[in-house]
Amino acid sequence: MPRFALLAVLTALLAVVTAGTATAHGSGLASEPHLPRVLGLDPPVPGLVVRVVEGGARLALVNDTAATVEVVPVADRGEEPVVPPGGSAHWADPRVATSPSGAPVAWTIPLSVDGEPVALRGETIWPPAPATAGWWGLTAALAVGAALLGAPAVRRRWAELAVAGLGLLAVAAHLVHVLGSADVPVDLPYWPTVFGTAGIGIGAWAAAVAGAALTVAGTRWGTLLTGIGGTVLALLTVSDTDSFADAVLPYAWDPTLDRIATAGTVGLGVGLLLTGFAALRAMTPDTLPDQVVPEEAR
Repeated sequence: MPRFALLAVLTALLAVVTAGTATAHGSGLASEPHLPRVLGLDPPVPGLVVRVVEGGARLALVNDTAATVEVVPVADRGEEPVVPPGGSAHWADPRVATSPSGAPVAWTIPLSVDGEPVALRGETIWPPAPATAGWWGLTAALAVGAALLGAPAVRRRWAELAVAGLGLLAVAAHLVHVLGSADVPVDLPYWPTVFGTAGIGIGAWAAAVAGAALTVAGTRWGTLLTGIGGTVLALLTVSDTDSFADAVLPYAWDPTLDRIATAGTVGLGVGLLLTGFAALRAMTPDTLPDQVVPEEAR
């Protein structure tokens, strides 16, 4: 197949992927620079627990009292929960305030416990931001390293095998990112959320793994397929690089692990993109089969 045709196929594939790109964080949750936290109930109510969940996106209320607990609605919104004894609920409340200045800000949500008023008091704080430049530096270093390692892959067997390994490493990084993100929503089943969060990334996993297998088998398409898989994973994850600047992540495990996984997926994916184009160039002729090169140009 002529080079321009292969380039057209690859470009069309990436265009489709880019059009469907979405955050890999579960249920569309995004990183934030601020974090709400519950300070307590006034007056205290034994058996009634309220906490922040989903990286600060929602509040969770567990009612282990003998009374019905109602979250007093905001004006006529009517979307706040009424929780019977032994029940629980999760909701996003617009009264959980944020502060554009970065200073702590207090907030209060009125509750009704068996008809008696109770104030849920909290505050929103701004935890220290991560080292943004350092995380972008790691991402760039991984991209450059993967590209430099991939450059000789079209003519050196050891480099070709190394690229296959980088493809598997990119899959592992994206998998860590997805698994920890899917564990954040508190009222969704885990494995369906994993598959929904991964989305078309599952196809990219398959492409990278198949590319590695073909490379080990000595098939020339292996490096190109690995490059395509890595590129798709980078496209799917690049929107989550907001975590390099924001302190609070919708991630169930160590946030540093998520930043490492994000940097690995994006950085290695960019390097594999460049490697894939190098493999494509090596696999296709410079001229069309029916093109005649003039004698004087030979």
